[in-house]
Amino acid sequence: MASVGSILGGAFRLLRDRPASVVIWAVTYCIGALAISLVMGLLMYGTMMPTAADASASISAFAGPAFSLILLLNLCLLFLLVVLMNAVFRAMLRPEEGGFAYMRLGMDEFRMFGLVILVVIGLFVAVFIGELLLLLVIAALGLVLGQGVITAILAFLLGLAFICAVIWVEVRISLIFPLSFHRRRISLDAAWDLTRGRFWLLFACYFLIGLIFVVAGVAVMSFVMGDYLAALFAANGDREQMQAAAEAFAAQQLAMPLVTKIIFGVLGAIFFAIGLALGPGLLASATRELLGDPSEAAVFAAESDGSVVD
Repeated sequence: MASVGSILGGAFRLLRDRPASVVIWAVTYCIGALAISLVMGLLMYGTMMPTAADASASISAFAGPAFSLILLLNLCLLFLLVVLMNAVFRAMLRPEEGGFAYMRLGMDEFRMFGLVILVVIGLFVAVFIGELLLLLVIAALGLVLGQGVITAILAFLLGLAFICAVIWVEVRISLIFPLSFHRRRISLDAAWDLTRGRFWLLFACYFLIGLIFVVAGVAVMSFVMGDYLAALFAANGDREQMQAAAEAFAAQQLAMPLVTKIIFGVLGAIFFAIGLALGPGLLASATRELLGDPSEAAVFAAESDGSVVD
């Protein structure tokens, strides 16, 4: 039976059982991201941008072909992330397919790329509409009850309820990516059904993994930017002191030895690799564990052989 321990254990076992693949994923991302960043830098500051001092010409060029190419490059970076995410899913859900570090380029990747874009756009639109409705309700309360303590409390409770509703929906649809990969077809209903009655189980898993990343992120930021953050805190909002702290931090980064920069790059790649394994890996582990429950196994087995169709 699926549990927090079994789901988290599956994600962590990926680091233990597939260390070579995790390293290859990190190197692949670093090389791809570096190449895309260099091209974007050339587009924004290099020979493809106008050298004239006319600001309108610069804006016109950036809003035209350069902007389109930058958008395309960002989509390429997203596609690279999708390929790596699918590699994680393949390693955990369809390991028999193999491949170089389980990476492939086929219909699975293009299907997932389209699904990611659709989900991101759908969530953005839904949250935007929800926020507008929330603001309208709060404004109506203000008109009816006036600007007072009761209105403020009700507005806070409504905002909190909205945040909880967004989290609930995101958890309920969170398995759409690994499940669509596993079944080779997109189905929001199937992901919704698979997570029914498992909200708190999945929420606990996501919360624990998120807490690990928050603690690790704070530790890394404190190590890399500790002096700069302390200077910003000591500035207490003073713009001149904040600017001086930023300039000092920038100078420190420029003066950093090449060896130190390489070490930081390697540490960043390791951090990304662990995040990739414990992010998509957690989703794949949850999908595998939930599909293994007797209550779900018969349904999805029937769907996989075609006897049940969405």
